[in-house]
Amino acid sequence: MLVSLPQSGGRDLADESAADARRDGLANVGILNSSRFASLHPGYFVVFTGVFDSEAEATSALPRARSVFPLAYQREIVP
Repeated sequence: MLVSLPQSGGRDLADESAADARRDGLANVGILNSSRFASLHPGYFVVFTGVFDSEAEATSALPRARSVFPLAYQREIVP
């Protein structure tokens, strides 16, 4: 997860953050509506990078994500 932005602020900032992440070379960047996932707090647009098969893969990708978004963190997403 790169950044979580309140939905009350609109989606434009999430779109801009995702575009920034792609420009800075992060792969598989997307945006989630947190209200659709039990493992996330509702009411946010979540910009993320990567879909990983294991926690180890996600952990190894975290330093690269943090080079662009210093507060990036890993989180398992559950429907």
